[in-house]
Amino acid sequence: MNKNLPISCTLLALLAMTNSFAVDNIPVTASVVAETPVVATIKAPVAVSAPDFLCAEWKSNVNIDVKELDNLQKKVARDKPEIALLYTKKQFVVLLGKNLAKAKDILANSKAKLPRTSEGKVDLKDVTLNGFNLSGLNFDNVDFKGAEMNGVDLSGSSFRDASLAKAELEGANLNNANLSFANLTKTVFINASLCHATLVSAELEDAVLRGASLKDAKLDNAKNIPPNIYPNAQAILQFGLPVPPIN
Repeated sequence: MNKNLPISCTLLALLAMTNSFAVDNIPVTASVVAETPVVATIKAPVAVSAPDFLCAEWKSNVNIDVKELDNLQKKVARDKPEIALLYTKKQFVVLLGKNLAKAKDILANSKAKLPRTSEGKVDLKDVTLNGFNLSGLNFDNVDFKGAEMNGVDLSGSSFRDASLAKAELEGANLNNANLSFANLTKTVFINASLCHATLVSAELEDAVLRGASLKDAKLDNAKNIPPNIYPNAQAILQFGLPVPPIN
């Protein structure tokens, strides 16, 4: 099987093969008049409802290291950003941990005034954000390569064209996150929650999804989907069961 086929198509095929759709019989109605045609029995497919508890129960098991964040704030307080920039990379990390509202505004309206990589992405490579609450932020075109983001709340955040290559997101909350066209090469999503997440055309080569929840996630045209997802597509995407280990 070509692992680059849209996952939605694969899932439909699997559902058809496993007869996973229930049916209700609509009763036959007939008239006592012989000339009146009989309405035949119709089998109406009804999608099997899937439990939603795996998405609702997410809780971070990682706390922000407040002492380390305070020390970083003191250390970088007098650092001067490059000309035309608002913050250095480390100063912006402090802002993400200390003033979420201001960080959200900058990401939405002043992203061009943040440090950039040579590829033109906002530079947040190798940062430590463990336990941060970063829900609903615009991280489009941001480079998080090698970042530590374990137990982070990223629900509803957008990562279009972002890079999370080799980043650690163990136990993170990515429910309803948009990861379309993101580079997720070797990203660690162990026990992460990606319910209703959008991973359209994302690169998933060697991504580690063991124990992750992908209920109702969209993986259309995603590349290099891990081999432990395809054989279990119905259980993982429809019923929300965790991604099993690779055999």
